[in-house]
Amino acid sequence: MRGRLFKHYVLLLSAVLFAMLLFFIERGKRDPITFIAQSTGYISLVMLAMIFTIGPVNLLLKNKNPVSAYFRRDAGIAGGSLALIHSFAGLFVHLRGRMWLYFLDERHHIRLDHFGLANYTGMIAALIIIVLIITSNDYFFKKLQVTKWKNIQRMSYLMILLVAAHCYFYTIGRDNLSIFFWFYIPLFMLIILMQLTGIYLTISSRYRRDRFKQEPGP
Repeated sequence: MRGRLFKHYVLLLSAVLFAMLLFFIERGKRDPITFIAQSTGYISLVMLAMIFTIGPVNLLLKNKNPVSAYFRRDAGIAGGSLALIHSFAGLFVHLRGRMWLYFLDERHHIRLDHFGLANYTGMIAALIIIVLIITSNDYFFKKLQVTKWKNIQRMSYLMILLVAAHCYFYTIGRDNLSIFFWFYIPLFMLIILMQLTGIYLTISSRYRRDRFKQEPGP
């Protein structure tokens, strides 16, 4: 654990602080709550996207790709924690003092406009992240065993889809499409491309292995 704290969390924390410094230089004039909500949101999204590239990169480099890797797990905890901070701080950015208006309109009906859909998708994604963080440890890995634990962790795919929807509805609601086209789309396209690469390499590896087993010996 000490090794992980030094190798993983010190590295991840340093990267986060550096990214927040760059964000402060660019958008430091905003009030503290808005700065925290925006900076943690963007940084967590990049970190979560990075997690989805680790497995395919290992396959491309022909390295071992274990079911549970400590760095991928620690990066997920760090990125997920930032996402939760973003979710909490975001509730105080637009409608301070009237938090229910993120989810209900003035007549207390469910909001189905772009702003409401952005908040609902973000809330569900945050709840999934909480489950993923809670189970991302050796205790639950052993208690649930590989298959059940892996099935829970596969909720991360649903989470990233909800995050993508959250980003879409939020930018549409604010009429801020530039960041959607220049930041969100390339990031999510990278995730899709790497996941498709991982699927292709996995299927190819299984096909070669099965074919080798079927070939008659000398």
